[in-house]
Amino acid sequence: MNVRRTTLLIAIVIAVGTGWITLTYLSALKPPSTEQRPVLIAAQEIPARERITSVMFVREMRPAPALEPDAIGNPNQAIGSLALITIPAGSQLTASQIGTNVASALPVRLAPGMRAVSIPVDRVKDVSGLIQPGDRVDVIAIPPARSNGPPPRAVTIFRGIRVLAVGNALENPSATPSPQEQEATTVTLEVTPHQADLLAWADANATLRLALRSPRESIRTEPVEELTISGGTQPAPPPNVPVMPPGFAFASPAPRPPAAPAYDSPVELIIGDQVVDPRSAGANQ
Repeated sequence: MNVRRTTLLIAIVIAVGTGWITLTYLSALKPPSTEQRPVLIAAQEIPARERITSVMFVREMRPAPALEPDAIGNPNQAIGSLALITIPAGSQLTASQIGTNVASALPVRLAPGMRAVSIPVDRVKDVSGLIQPGDRVDVIAIPPARSNGPPPRAVTIFRGIRVLAVGNALENPSATPSPQEQEATTVTLEVTPHQADLLAWADANATLRLALRSPRESIRTEPVEELTISGGTQPAPPPNVPVMPPGFAFASPAPRPPAAPAYDSPVELIIGDQVVDPRSAGANQ
């Protein structure tokens, strides 16, 4: 009885194995899938941070197995998005290569001719962590104290500077900053190239503090002030600008920059307490 049962079990196992091997062999003999699916192919190299338009890609039909897992086939998903990396010509457009929130990219937020510079802050220097991206601030510099003589006087070296980011946050959807923003250790400001030099020098040689401005106040209500630090080296001024006398005393507004290229929309260049239209800056020199 036991021998008969054992023989039956062995026969069942052999039958199941033979059937599985047969099915596997027959599946391998089937022709590959010929299903075609649409995919967007880059018609040219798309640089990183470039806004994607309809002329940058073509829509093709390709075999489904040849598509990337997150390949995009709908042009509406790509048009208006931002290339997060450089996309070579002839490659498939994928969801991981593009971003739909164009406004969140720092280079896109920067106005032409401007620079982004970060400075260190704490809960005191950035108004208890309540400064948010998009606010306007004044930059106050406090020179180092001397061993002898009166305490140094704090001066406002820039007025009405736009805040681009707080920490790594480029926007805040709520009226109150998040806990991460309130504890941020850096604030990124939008400045002109010459202001960037002055800001970097002042950050290395003085204590900086930010003062929040009302959005209803003109940035030209008050002039900027001079920052004097004995023994300092003045940052190189722009071309055709007279060099200040020794002793380092600089003030921003900076002299008018060279002629700037044309812009599609009006852009304010904030130079200290002056607002310059880049389209007319060259003509006024």
